[in-house]
Amino acid sequence: MLNKVMFFLPTLGGGGAERTVIQLANNLVQQGRDVDVVVCDLSGEKAKLLPEVDAKIQLIDLNCGRVFRAITPLKQLLKAVLYDAVIATQSHSNIVCAIAKRLAKSQSKLILREVSTPSKNMKLTGLKKFVFNRLVNWTYPMAQQVVCVSKGVEADFREYYAYKKNNLSTIYNPVLDDAYFEKLNAPVSHKFFNETNKVILAVGRLTEAKNFGLLIRAFHELHQIHPETRLIILGEGELRSEFEALIAELNLTDVVDLPGFDANPYAYFKYASLFVLSSNWEGLPGVLIQALASKVKVVSTDCPSGPREILDHSKFGLLVKCNDQTGLTQAMQEAIFAEYVHYSDAEFDAHIQQFHKQTVLKQYLRMMESTS
Repeated sequence: MLNKVMFFLPTLGGGGAERTVIQLANNLVQQGRDVDVVVCDLSGEKAKLLPEVDAKIQLIDLNCGRVFRAITPLKQLLKAVLYDAVIATQSHSNIVCAIAKRLAKSQSKLILREVSTPSKNMKLTGLKKFVFNRLVNWTYPMAQQVVCVSKGVEADFREYYAYKKNNLSTIYNPVLDDAYFEKLNAPVSHKFFNETNKVILAVGRLTEAKNFGLLIRAFHELHQIHPETRLIILGEGELRSEFEALIAELNLTDVVDLPGFDANPYAYFKYASLFVLSSNWEGLPGVLIQALASKVKVVSTDCPSGPREILDHSKFGLLVKCNDQTGLTQAMQEAIFAEYVHYSDAEFDAHIQQFHKQTVLKQYLRMMESTS
């Protein structure tokens, strides 16, 4: 019987990985299960998603700063509390959680979640890469299951780490539920929203992975042809000043806006003519799934990994090569002003169902209850 569950992750910052953990935890606690969410740091921006955590969840802040400092307090917690299952998310957290569980001699079932493609996301080289690789191959076999958020992540993980253990599986993130569809209907006001403008929307952290510089340059080409186009990029991050400078350099200040982080970016979908994902790499981009579910047109780079699976090889949206500025401009123009993809409602409903909360939760519950 699955009663007591722990979720372990670094912070509750504003990323997709954190939001997915919160969704899983909320779903379990709403079923009457006892759920703890354990984090390393809740200071400042690292507590952004705190309002989304169900009040019935016990939130435990180890207040240890860096993830690797969590080994000792996490070991003590695992010795003190008899968890039926422990679910960790992100590579560093996964390693730490596996080590802490081993030191605590805990009998809890261990599930580790991989949320991004290591070949693109991991920036380690030389000795650091060697050590991390060894840590992965030592700790991950301790888990009953390593859940990858897309088939692309699973294949990339096995190849990058030369991983031999047969405990990898793929479960998509539970990014669609009733609450999501309610958030879609919330009103939003923005200076770009009117009957004349064609608004392109992007959502994500202002980081290298999201490659918003490519999107801004591609939009610049499109705007020269179609001056009624506008671009909104929702998100915050360390590259804000770089993108603001690029917008100024291309004289796009009046037609491109970076409003910052919004806890409900989904409400913008209904006002947009197009959603664009321009990433260099992903794990499973939840916002692309959510945009697709909202019925807004979508264009995405065919980055590793996720978009090709989400759009089923361009059946449900347009895919372009990574870093192909001209290709991205052409795809945006095609989606808004020319011929877009066609599919039946039945095809769409069957495809999108695999990302629904109930589908995913059943898969996790089956895994937690059956894994020995």
